[in-house]
Amino acid sequence: MEKIKTDLLLKHLFKNPATKLIEIILGKKVDWQLLQDTDLKIVKNREADLVVKLEDNTILHIEIQSTNDPSMPYRMFEYFYLITDKYKPKDLIQVCIYIGKEPLKMSDKIQFSDWTYRYRLIDIKDIPCKELITSQNITDKLLAGLCKIEDPKFYVENVIKEIKNANPKDRKELFTLFLEISKIRNNIEEEIRSYITQEDFEMPITVEWTREEIESYPVLRDVLKIGKEEGFKEGIEKGIQEGLQQGLQQGLIEGLRQSVIDAIEFKFGYVGYDLKEKVNQISDVNQLKELHRKVVLANSLDEIVSYF
Repeated sequence: MEKIKTDLLLKHLFKNPATKLIEIILGKKVDWQLLQDTDLKIVKNREADLVVKLEDNTILHIEIQSTNDPSMPYRMFEYFYLITDKYKPKDLIQVCIYIGKEPLKMSDKIQFSDWTYRYRLIDIKDIPCKELITSQNITDKLLAGLCKIEDPKFYVENVIKEIKNANPKDRKELFTLFLEISKIRNNIEEEIRSYITQEDFEMPITVEWTREEIESYPVLRDVLKIGKEEGFKEGIEKGIQEGLQQGLQQGLIEGLRQSVIDAIEFKFGYVGYDLKEKVNQISDVNQLKELHRKVVLANSLDEIVSYF
């Protein structure tokens, strides 16, 4: 079975916790704060996936599990002791969210003759996709891809739109996580392939992909228009080189545009919308370099405006 890069998912859970998912788990809206220090030490170190403190001093502990692990109840019980010992909460709600492709087979309890320990075990496929996809939170939207998706096309279009609007520094990670999720849900991968091969599709995600990444995600070959004849090694090699060159060229152009805009703002204090638009319409590398030089030498903003 293809395993999702759980560490990448957890990174986004910490950076941008899935607020709607938490509401669904608790059955209500609550105020909460993320507890960053989740290192729990006893004889050995344990690091919980996500621990948040609710407004009434209740702790919510969430673990993400991609495989059926028979020892999960004992791991959760270990967390139970470590979390209560460290934070002394009013109450502790423990949830394990199973995101795997195979049917859920883990137990949600430890049963002995005199006592029982139990935690909440949720198969993410049982959570309505629509509730997460309509969230304003990008992590919720991505997690929706692991649920039972009634409308894959709507999901794919919605998530790609959010990735386009995300911070440029986060786009590659978000798109990579999107592709990882598609490995588990095949209908999503096919919908991505169909969507991004449209003639009028544009993917303003200027990132550098390594050859290994391209080979790991066949859909990338469609995004970058790479390797249309997969059966022939020569065609693949040529397609990869052309795609990478196109990506690097576009990245260089966008980088130069931003350098010009940053230089204008640094020197004259602001950049008007019209001027910024004019800079962003330039696609010639040499022209952008020349404009950057003029900005450095200019004595007034009018000299820059007159360039156009």
